[in-house]
Amino acid sequence: MDANTETSKPSRLAQFRLATAFLTRLPAEKILTDEDAFDADTSPDPIAAHGHLASAMWLFPLVGFGIGGTGAIVLGLLTWIGTPTAVAATLAVGAMILLTGALHEDGLADIADGFGGGKDKASKLRIMRDSRIGTYGVVAVAIVLIAKITALSTIAEWDVGAAAAALIAATTWSRALFAPTMRWLSPARSDGLGADAGTPGEGTSWLGLGLAIALSVLVLLTPAGFGVVPILAAGGLAAFVVGWIALKQIGGYTGDVLGAGQQLAEAATLVAASAIILGQLA
Repeated sequence: MDANTETSKPSRLAQFRLATAFLTRLPAEKILTDEDAFDADTSPDPIAAHGHLASAMWLFPLVGFGIGGTGAIVLGLLTWIGTPTAVAATLAVGAMILLTGALHEDGLADIADGFGGGKDKASKLRIMRDSRIGTYGVVAVAIVLIAKITALSTIAEWDVGAAAAALIAATTWSRALFAPTMRWLSPARSDGLGADAGTPGEGTSWLGLGLAIALSVLVLLTPAGFGVVPILAAGGLAAFVVGWIALKQIGGYTGDVLGAGQQLAEAATLVAASAIILGQLA
């Protein structure tokens, strides 16, 4: 079967299970059922097997909404009991990392190490597959985490509700950008997540973007107004830059590239939200 195209789609419930199992640490064996129709014996990643993951990507924003909602609840509860906003923001981001298993942070670290330390495409891809994290990876993850926590805590100092909205929008929008990136670029290697997941269809891509925009506008319109447009544009630009660099460095995308794009898009969305929302509150 051709892994580069989106295959026959499982049910919408099955797609939601796939998206949730892939993007979170919720146990796949309890989420996935026989209806999800993947062959765990023939794929290195049963969740991505046979292109089913590609067909489920329109639901990535909805799962991202839940991930951000979890962080927002932690942020709200901690600030309600008097926790300093910087600590509350740090623990909110930490809660999301626990929920996702640092899936995308790992991708960011891998491409930082690979792109920073590799001399050619082969060496960069080899470094990206190394389970050990190097200096470039540590620095990249640290900078992105600091940016997210600082932006979130800065908004929360003024308005916790606005900070929660910005966090939810960032986690929602950044996960909608997987599908467009995969349609724009080709897999950089013949195996791994990029090849196994398949290519999302045009309808899947647009549906995911539309869902993400609707959810982001829903939560951000009150605190940001029309500022929601540049906020989302900042996240989209960050994902585009990651994709463009990957194209130049390794000729396409891998799962690590997608994860790095998500992380930088999430950070850029939060940073832009902090600037625009604080500009309106001040």
